[in-house]
Amino acid sequence: MFHRILALPAAVCLPVLVPSLAVGQQPEQAVYTFVAEWSVPRAQWADFSSFWEKNAKPVLDRMVAGGTLLEWGRSVAVVHTEEGATHSSWWSATTLAGTQRVLEELLKIPPSPAMTGTRHRDYLLRSLVYRVRPGLASSGYFQLSYTQVQPGKGRQWRELWDKYMKPTLEQLLADGTIAGYGIDVEHVHTRSAGGRYSWVFVPNAEALDKVEAAFEAARGNVTPEAGRGIAAAFAEVTVPEAHRDTLERVVDYVHR
Repeated sequence: MFHRILALPAAVCLPVLVPSLAVGQQPEQAVYTFVAEWSVPRAQWADFSSFWEKNAKPVLDRMVAGGTLLEWGRSVAVVHTEEGATHSSWWSATTLAGTQRVLEELLKIPPSPAMTGTRHRDYLLRSLVYRVRPGLASSGYFQLSYTQVQPGKGRQWRELWDKYMKPTLEQLLADGTIAGYGIDVEHVHTRSAGGRYSWVFVPNAEALDKVEAAFEAARGNVTPEAGRGIAAAFAEVTVPEAHRDTLERVVDYVHR
């Protein structure tokens, strides 16, 4: 999924998953994100994108300008899977009513022949962590990791994430390497109730390598024994085989 259509480097050996608060702020109010995903046949990609640019983009831009939305974005998959989505879009608001107002406007658009044969699914997410530097990027890449936390162990997982992942992400956000990061959960559950979507939004492909290097350096600051202990601690509170990663190219991103 895109929103928030992203994951941290596999080299970190820790599970790590679009964004809208200024640096230094915490989400004092709820932030909800509606995500729409499509699996579009390859021959229809160009027509699908053209239809979106002409019809959906003006609606979303108007909703951001009018204050209904905090942000919206659109992305395409970089690493494809047989059953996975090829195109995603999302929009975020501080109220559920805001997300639905946008959906109602988009549903007024007549369907396009470019959508024939596509598969579609939605997510309605709520942010646990929502950090972004507005204006830093209007496109880039989105890395998303899905982690399933074991029942009753959400607090332990979050404490581990805050201790071992957040400091590096905060530094990368402060120096402008990344445009945002966060953690989302499903507000309307369509997967496991323990699912966590950890994401990182970077402004360009070069930043992907910088994020990788930053976590490599952080890992190098602990002994091998300590590193194994950290990995074991995460494994004890998650379902390792449920972990999945997504890499997407963000084509459009607009933040209020």
